[in-house]
Amino acid sequence: MPLTSIFESSSSEQRWLAEICNILEKEVKVEIDHPVSVFRVPATLSVLRPSAYTPQVIGLGPYHRFRLEIYDMERYKLAAASRLQRDFKNLEFKQLVSGLSRLEYKVRACYHKYLDIEGETLAWIMAIDGLFLLEFLRCFNSSTSISTANLVDSVGRKLAHEAVLGDILMLENQIPIFVLWEILSMQMQSSSQLEGAEELFPTTLKNFCKALSPVKIREDLVLSQVSKHAHLLDLLYHLIVPELVGPAVGPCNIYWESEAAILENNPDLDSSKFSTNIFEHLWSMCSKLNVGFVRHTTTLVTSIGGVSGKLISGIRFIPSQSKEDIKPEEEGTKPPNVEEIMIPTVYHLSRARVPLRPSTGGIETIKFDQSTKKLYLPVIRLNVNSEVIMRNLVAYEASIGSESLVFTRYIELMNGIINTAEDAKLLREKKIIVNSLKSDADVAQLFNGMSKPVRLTNVPFIDKTIEDVNKYYNNTAAVKCNRRFKNFVYGSWRILTILAVVVLLLLMGVQSFCSVYSCPKLFNSTLSSSD
Repeated sequence: MPLTSIFESSSSEQRWLAEICNILEKEVKVEIDHPVSVFRVPATLSVLRPSAYTPQVIGLGPYHRFRLEIYDMERYKLAAASRLQRDFKNLEFKQLVSGLSRLEYKVRACYHKYLDIEGETLAWIMAIDGLFLLEFLRCFNSSTSISTANLVDSVGRKLAHEAVLGDILMLENQIPIFVLWEILSMQMQSSSQLEGAEELFPTTLKNFCKALSPVKIREDLVLSQVSKHAHLLDLLYHLIVPELVGPAVGPCNIYWESEAAILENNPDLDSSKFSTNIFEHLWSMCSKLNVGFVRHTTTLVTSIGGVSGKLISGIRFIPSQSKEDIKPEEEGTKPPNVEEIMIPTVYHLSRARVPLRPSTGGIETIKFDQSTKKLYLPVIRLNVNSEVIMRNLVAYEASIGSESLVFTRYIELMNGIINTAEDAKLLREKKIIVNSLKSDADVAQLFNGMSKPVRLTNVPFIDKTIEDVNKYYNNTAAVKCNRRFKNFVYGSWRILTILAVVVLLLLMGVQSFCSVYSCPKLFNSTLSSSD
C-alpha cells in the first residue's frame, strides 16, 4: 500500500470522481480529426532551462494564463483586445464568446493536457487572448506602433517588446490558428470583406514567422496552406524544415561516445591517466634539476611554447574529434551527453583548410561540395529570442513524433562545429552567423547548452554532409600525422613512462655526482663561476 495518496478526505474522492466523469463526457465528444498540437514540453528538455519554455510576460491559452507571476498583465491584454473589438462594430463581445463556444471540443482537442475548466471559461480565454494576438500581429506587420510598447510589468518597468515575441512562440503558449480565423470571419459583414481577409490573414502570419525565424524560410509553402497549420509555432516549424523525400534509413555512424563511455569500454585508457600524472611530475622535476643542459632545455621550451607541467595533460586519451579542447569554465550549463555528432569544430576545419561558406537558402541547403571542398551552411541570425525560439522548435519537433528530427539534427550539427568563442567568431566572420548577442562567447554557450539530443534520428542530407566532411578532414595530411603521433603515444605509454622514469633517475644521479665532483660545464652550469 502506498504511504501517500492524492486523497486527503472523502470530499477529495468525490471531487476526483466528478472530474473523471467530466473528462469522459467531454473527451468522447472531441473531434478526432483535430490532433493534439499544443503540448507540454518534455521534462528532459525543460529541466535544462525552464525559463525558455515558460512565458515571462504574457500568458496565452489555458496553460499559463492564470499564473500569478504574469496575471498582472491581464489588464493590458484586455486593453489590446478592446481596441480591436471596437473595430468589430457589428459584433458584441458576448456574441464573439458565444460563437467561440461552439468550438469548445475542437479547441480542447488541440491541447495535450486535459483542460479542467468550464466551456464558457475556455471560450472567454480564447476570445480575449485571440483578440490580443490578432491586435499584436496587426501592429507587428504594419507601420503602427506596437501596442505593447507602453506596457509595464508588475514592478513598473517597461515591457521588453522582444520578451513578448519570445512568449508568443513558446510551445505551451499557443492559440490555435483556426480560433484566430473564426474571430476574424465572425466580424466580416460581406463576402468581399471575407475574401480580403482570406488573402491578408495568411500573409500576416507568414510575415510574422519570417521576421522571427533564425534561418531563411522556405518559399515553396503556398499562402493557401498557411491557415491550415495548427498554430504559429507549427507554422514557423514547417516554414523552416524541408520535407524529406525518400524512405528513412537507420542512423548513420556519425556520433562519438562521451569520455565516460569511452573509458568504460576501454579500461586501458582509464589507466593511462596514471601515466599522464607521472609525466606531469617528471616534467616538473626535470625543470628543477640543477643539470645545466637539462635546465637550459626546459627553460627554452617553456619560454617558446608556454609549456609547463600540463604539456602531457593537454593530450586527451580520446578521439581527436571529440571536442578535446573543451574547458570546464566554457561548458556553462552544458549537460553530460551520451552521444554527440562527430565532426571537427570550425577552428579545426579552418586549420585543415576546409572553407566554410554561407548558403543562399535554409536548412535544406546544407551540403559539402566535393569538387570545391567547401562546406555550405545556412545563414543564422541570433538575437535575444533565438534561444527561446530554437528550444521550442526542438521541443515541438520531438512532441509531434516526427520520423526525422530535421531541426534537431541541424542544432546538433551547429553544436558539433561550435565549441568555443573562436569557432563562433570564425562563423561570424564568414557571415554564416549574424550575431546580435553580446559576444561570440554567448553564441558558443547558446549552442553548447542546447546539445542534449532528444533521440537518435536520421536526416539523410545532413548526415551525408557530416560524413563527407569527416572523410575529407580525416584524409588531410595534418590530421593523418596528428593521429599517427597520438596512436604511437597512446599505444606506447607504458614503455614511455618507464623510459621517462629511467631517464629521470639517471639525471638525478648526474646531479648528485656533479654536486660532489667537478663536471664539465655542459652538465653543471654552476661551475662557470669557479672557472
